[in-house]
Amino acid sequence: MLTDAQRIIVREICSIQFESLSDILIQTELGKDDDGERYENILKEFGYGRKDFDKELIDTIAKFKEVHNDPEEIYTLEELDLIVFKHILYNFRHKWEDQYPKALDNLWNKLFIWTMANEFHNKQ
Repeated sequence: MLTDAQRIIVREICSIQFESLSDILIQTELGKDDDGERYENILKEFGYGRKDFDKELIDTIAKFKEVHNDPEEIYTLEELDLIVFKHILYNFRHKWEDQYPKALDNLWNKLFIWTMANEFHNKQ
């Protein structure tokens, strides 16, 4: 169960993520990697097109909106989405360190415990 402060943090992280993904979704071209190869070509190499990529973006945006609306749903995120969530939590921690220091620490603890319990459960 999340505290009110933790719900605020979760909602703000979700907002950051679905805003970022929405920005990518509206781009006509995805850009290039460090070697100058277009991301669309990389997708093609793996057998995916822009439509496939956009569908995944839309699904991920919807999932983060779901968690935004009900922060307790944080525990339903897929592993990759949870990794991204933790990445945002870490990189934007300055937004919450002063106002919600205890909530921030305890959110990290809850995510760690849930991750460990989930890994233990999956090994059985």
